[in-house]
Amino acid sequence: MQPRVILIATLLALLASARALEAEDASLLGFMQGYVQQASKTAQDALTSMQESQVAQQARDWMTDGFTSLKDYWSTLTDTFSGFWDLTSEATPAPDSEAI
Repeated sequence: MQPRVILIATLLALLASARALEAEDASLLGFMQGYVQQASKTAQDALTSMQESQVAQQARDWMTDGFTSLKDYWSTLTDTFSGFWDLTSEATPAPDSEAI
């Protein structure tokens, strides 16, 4: 969408240039050039903002995926070790309270 806006702005500038040369009216040419420059700047700012937003979203997604992966790894690790702890507690009998 943004390249289309730039193309339209360029065509308007060319049209304004041709019209200004025919009529030899410098004020119209200046007005149109200013308008086209402002439109081009606005389109470029919007495109830059969109690209920065996409980069930020990709960074957030990357961080979320990394934390999810780390959380899954930690869960697997604790499940594995908790299984060992359960086996160890079953293998060692509790001390007899009468023997003490």
